[in-house]
This record gives sequence, structure tokens and C-alpha cells, in this order.
Amino acid sequence: MVVSVGFNLLRFHVVWAFSMGGLTWELLYAVWFVLPAYAANGAPVVFSRFYGGRLHPIDGGRFFRDGRRLLGDSKSVEGFLAGVATGTLVGMLEAFFCSDPFIIVVRGFVLAVGAMLGDLLGSFAKRRMGLRPGAPAPLLDQLDFLLFSVGLAYLLGMADIGLAGFTMLLVLTVILHYATNYAAYKAGWKKVPW
Repeated sequence: MVVSVGFNLLRFHVVWAFSMGGLTWELLYAVWFVLPAYAANGAPVVFSRFYGGRLHPIDGGRFFRDGRRLLGDSKSVEGFLAGVATGTLVGMLEAFFCSDPFIIVVRGFVLAVGAMLGDLLGSFAKRRMGLRPGAPAPLLDQLDFLLFSVGLAYLLGMADIGLAGFTMLLVLTVILHYATNYAAYKAGWKKVPW
């Protein structure tokens, strides 16, 4: 019954999206496609809120040749794994609605890994610029995970969104990133609102 209701709801949204026009459908599909990366990107913040143990920095406390930390304490092994697991789980949930579920689960994993690697690359770049963890870096903070995850999916032949969908994702991601980070800040889950 729940699956039937969920499928009927999804079918309603698909029919509604087609009736709204091509760009609406393109945006909805693009969001559906990148949902595992979105989930992976947000998971470490939520996970760290509920994790009671000591977090292990993914860089092991190592420094780069410029004398600054590679990534910093804010990037942990636990957060990385939570992001990959959450994004993969979202891919598994999406697979229930698709004709080739295995590929969708694998794509969810690829997008999740790409999102987490993109976030690490963004932190590495921020450390090289002399920015401390949590310091704002406009566009880098919002788009590192998206660009890397979608890029990785394209390299592996798993991305099937068009240029219009990707362009809309870039704009939507910046807006969503600011909104969700502000909400997490207000909820006490983040120390800064960006």
C-alpha cells in the first residue's frame, strides 16, 4: 500500500512536471539525479551533531608544505563515511522508482563519493588560501561538492542531465546551500551561518 501510494505520488509529480513544460521537468530530473550528492554533502553536519565519540580528522593532523593543515579538524573520517553512506542510501531509495535499480544505486554511491571528495578538495583549497575552517569562501563552499560529484558521474558515464538542468542546479544549489546552512546554524548544528 505504501509503495503504491508513493508510486502514485511520484507519477502525479511526473505528470504535473510535464504539464508545466520542459524546463520544469529538466530541473526536477536534475534535482532527482543529484539528490544523493545533496544528501551526502549535508550528512556530516547532521551526523556530527549526534555522534558522541571523538572524531578522527581525515588528514590525520598532517600539515602541507606551506605549514598549514591539509584539511583541518572539521573534515573527519566519520563525516566522510556518513556522507557516502547517506548518499548511497538515497540512491537505494531512488532505485525503487527506476527500471535499472543497480545502476541507480551505483550512481548514488558515485555521486556521494564525488560530493565528499569535492568537499575535501574545497577545504584543501581554503587552507591553501589561508582561510580557517568555517571561514566563508563564496561559491567554493556552495559548489565544490556539486561540481566534483557531477563531474565524476560524467567521467564514469553515469550522468544524464543536460546543460540546462546542470545550469539550473548551479543556481539552485547556491540558494539551497545558504538556506540549509542558515537553518543548521539556527538549530545550533553549525557555528556559522554559511
